[in-house]
Amino acid sequence: MKNINWNRPELIVAFNLYCKTPFSKINSSYKPVKALAPIIGRSDNALAMKLANFARLDPALQARGIKGLKGGGKGDEEIWNEFNSNWEELAFESEKNTCQV
Repeated sequence: MKNINWNRPELIVAFNLYCKTPFSKINSSYKPVKALAPIIGRSDNALAMKLANFARLDPALQARGIKGLKGGGKGDEEIWNEFNSNWEELAFESEKNTCQV
């Protein structure tokens, strides 16, 4: 598995999974995490942590007092801002990018 910064296609695919995953299921043993991680060349744990990075940006979770992980990068915020209000485009880009990573 690679140990480099996340690129845009990987972030889009990860964010698509985040949008489909209840916060309580975000962990490295969750079946969709285990299935997607090798496709994008990441470990189960790295993908689960990236989902938790997205959780820190989620106002619905913040309203419930859930903070997600403090880490994360500028790319996480860019993907959140670009696709959080446009799930149709997210689904399209995620499918397209799954083939590119």
